[in-house]
Amino acid sequence: MKLVDVNMDCLLAIFSYCAEEDLINLCQANNFLRDVIDFHIFSNLTKDLLLCGHRNFNSAAVQRNHIGLRYWERLRVARNWMNGTYIECHYFHHKQMFPAKLYLESKFLYITYANHLRKYRRSGTEALHHRYDNEITTKTASDITDFVKKHNTIFAGRVCGSCFICSDINGCIDKGEEHKMHQALEYLYCVDFAEKDDLFVTGSDKCCKLWHRTVELEMSNFELIMKFQHGFKSLKLSNDGHWLYGGLYTDINRRAVRAINVVSGKDYILNSNTISVYDLKVKDENVIFTANFDTTFRMYDLRLDRDVGIWEDPFDSSLYCLEYDGLYGVLCGAKHHSRVNLYDIRVPGKYVQLYFPSRTRLHNSSSPVYSLTCDNRYLFVATDHNLRVFDFKVACGIQRDYSNIYTSTTYK
Repeated sequence: MKLVDVNMDCLLAIFSYCAEEDLINLCQANNFLRDVIDFHIFSNLTKDLLLCGHRNFNSAAVQRNHIGLRYWERLRVARNWMNGTYIECHYFHHKQMFPAKLYLESKFLYITYANHLRKYRRSGTEALHHRYDNEITTKTASDITDFVKKHNTIFAGRVCGSCFICSDINGCIDKGEEHKMHQALEYLYCVDFAEKDDLFVTGSDKCCKLWHRTVELEMSNFELIMKFQHGFKSLKLSNDGHWLYGGLYTDINRRAVRAINVVSGKDYILNSNTISVYDLKVKDENVIFTANFDTTFRMYDLRLDRDVGIWEDPFDSSLYCLEYDGLYGVLCGAKHHSRVNLYDIRVPGKYVQLYFPSRTRLHNSSSPVYSLTCDNRYLFVATDHNLRVFDFKVACGIQRDYSNIYTSTTYK
């Protein structure tokens, strides 16, 4: 009798005695056994994995994942994330230093360079195409500092205080409309919008403005609703569009995180003990993540009005940006050496792994990480001079294990 002829109960009893590596080998050997092991065993083991977990099929992961992974593949890829095993690739080298911004979808990666926003297609054989599909811009030559894409709408802000809005429908991008929203002497840092309510927000080093958008004859008009004298470095609207959360570039009282009620306009000082916020993400209606100048990544709970989790950078470096996987994993980009830290919000006070890009003849990797994004297989890191892409779904990757920097580093 062949193993595939055994009934399901007996198969599962046999598999309960097998080691994990043996089960993975069986998955690769036979399609029927693969489906049985994948569904009945590995599906439960992989629900809460960092960056590869699938509990509730969180929307953040589903939106960004380029290729669907089977459960046994998720387990292997998650192991590579945890022990630092990957292959590194370099894209889009440019001599002029520029702090690029990234946005990732399942089929495309959007990246800024100078006054352009470029859209690159993701292929099945490699992380990205080397030629862009579209170059999105307007006549204004000022650099793009921040942009947001939600569904089919792209909203981008420039250094000079102007913003442009365009539609990306089925790969067809319209020309875009330019609107002057801040004075030329202001430095526009950040933008966001709530597509459902046509509510847009812009933040500069001088003030923050709330706008309501109306469309007539296919032309947009932005009406100023509120103005706040806050120099936000980063800001985000809540998922329901009722709250605006912002991080000040500096606050001498170490209360740099603020919340603004969009309906009433009331401003709240949140009890997060940080002097400057470089990046901010909204986890859900109760929790905010911040990457801070004071070398910490913080998790703030609105219900308790305090930081419920604080993770310090192991090298006392400021954290410039962060990305959330939708479940338990948070990636933070550091100021020095293009380093990325992986944190598990279930594990208090300690990082899980560190990722250091390799040094090259053209670039010594001393750049900050200006923006990062990821799916369950790839990590995209924007530096001064290029884009670094780490591929964790590899069997021949190089292991760079920095999970404990106080012991000897392992290379394989």
